[in-house]
Amino acid sequence: MTRKEYIITAMDNYELQVDIAKKLFLQYDQGLLTEKFGLQAEENYLYLTYLNTPCRLCRKTGAVEEYKGTLWQECRQYSTVMTVYDLLCHNKGTTLPTLANRWCTVGTFIVAGVSETEDFTRKYAAFFDGRLDALWAACEALGGVFQERMAGADLTCKFPVTAFFSVLLQFWEGDEEFSPRVLLLWDQNTMDFMHFETTFYLQGDLLGRLKDQMEGLL
Repeated sequence: MTRKEYIITAMDNYELQVDIAKKLFLQYDQGLLTEKFGLQAEENYLYLTYLNTPCRLCRKTGAVEEYKGTLWQECRQYSTVMTVYDLLCHNKGTTLPTLANRWCTVGTFIVAGVSETEDFTRKYAAFFDGRLDALWAACEALGGVFQERMAGADLTCKFPVTAFFSVLLQFWEGDEEFSPRVLLLWDQNTMDFMHFETTFYLQGDLLGRLKDQMEGLL
């Protein structure tokens, strides 16, 4: 298999998983989800905000749609739809999970055979480096709430992923001694809201959206 064929196959697999997840979502009690997460509900849709983007889930097809300018469009981005589904469907209780309001690294939840995420975030740290003003603007565009700087970070920003779950991003610019660094912090009760794998989907989605926002400003 050539590299091009491999990429096409991988993309097809992501598309397939999105469609499987849509069908699985329809098996959940939508009334319970509406009450549990405080969602706005209409006959055909459930509404929520994800990373400052209005979203809705079709109650007949399970599709996740995003509001783009003046139109609703189905989102086929694997990391986005899998994060939205997992945030709504992972917890099997009838009431909203409780946040610990204490931050930790993803290493707190690491399972055997899974490493930290520094290798993944390094490319974003390199892109953010020297563009702090653009990163601030991108954070604001995604609904970020700036926090008091922690551990000497040049930027500390809390992102409401949804109305009921947030993550904390820290960024350090590089210098002669240290490379630039991005670190995402998680509530200690994160595993009550999502599977471990979803932390990677969400991290990639957030950092990718920040990069896209910055590219629009540069």
